Amino acid sequence: MNLKKLSLYSLTSSLMLLMSSSVFSADTDVIKNKLEKEGYRFVQQIDAPEGLEGWTGYRDEYPSTVFISKDRKHYIVGDLYDASGKNLSEEAINTHVKGAVLDEIWKSLEKSAWIQDGDSNAKKIIYVFNDPNCPYCHTFWKQARPFVESGKVQLRHILVGVIRPSSKGQAATILNSANPAEVFKQHNLSNGKNKLVELKNMPKDLSEKIDNNNKLMDKYGFYATPAMIWKDAKGEIQSQQGAPKDINKLLND
Repeated sequence: MNLKKLSLYSLTSSLMLLMSSSVFSADTDVIKNKLEKEGYRFVQQIDAPEGLEGWTGYRDEYPSTVFISKDRKHYIVGDLYDASGKNLSEEAINTHVKGAVLDEIWKSLEKSAWIQDGDSNAKKIIYVFNDPNCPYCHTFWKQARPFVESGKVQLRHILVGVIRPSSKGQAATILNSANPAEVFKQHNLSNGKNKLVELKNMPKDLSEKIDNNNKLMDKYGFYATPAMIWKDAKGEIQSQQGAPKDINKLLND
């Protein structure tokens, strides 16, 4: 994956499979309440064709538009086009939902199990999906040292277990240690040659944390490590997969 913004609108395809057109005999509040109970968050009411009430919102960070019939008997979750073929839902999503979804993405990263690397007050924060058996992760860790040690950048390493069967147990060993940051540092300094012993009898909560990290990585479309997510100078979320070719551009963006 090349350096690029996370595509918010492209995520709607998955949501459409989950929330296709449906018909219910109910008033609008019941319909809204039903969708909210299913995890849908309404953001902003929007213009809609005659006979419909329009809304923008999102579910599981997937944005969409919802249209409720004014007779309060039907609703549809999907795209709205005008006669020329222009997608009006995309425009409404970019206007009203984009910021809310970006906030949700950032909050989900903050809640993951990660290791602090660098000054916690550093303005630039980069979340890095990191597998203990990933040689490119060690490369990126070393490339980033000047930026981290200068206090300009802080890395938050989200440990995952995706490369080898031993990865999860090794990630657990790091997270379960008395000083995870130091163990993680020494592991990277050795380029992973100082093999970590897999944690046996892994506590359930720790196992779930790593599994959740794996799910988060998959959710955002990453299939290899390291994978990075950060905010640029404009506050837009950016992402990159693989060791960066231009470390200066990434860390100075």
